[in-house]
Amino acid sequence: MTNLDKMNELVGSNAPKEEIKTWAYMNRVPVSCLHFEEKFEAMEQSIDHFIASDNYGSDEHENWDQFLDAEYIEEINHE
Repeated sequence: MTNLDKMNELVGSNAPKEEIKTWAYMNRVPVSCLHFEEKFEAMEQSIDHFIASDNYGSDEHENWDQFLDAEYIEEINHE
């Protein structure tokens, strides 16, 4: 499952990548802050993994493009 798939699952949608990128731009939500959006809190592990990768850079449009294509990283519970 990609991050795009997970985002769509969380909001019950089937939005294409370009629509999500437009939403992020219009709402001024960088990839690094996505998990602060209530519906996307479950994506924090995936976001952290992406930010730590070599793919994360200063071009937010490119970040969103690569993040949405990247594999979703499941939240790990340490109980």
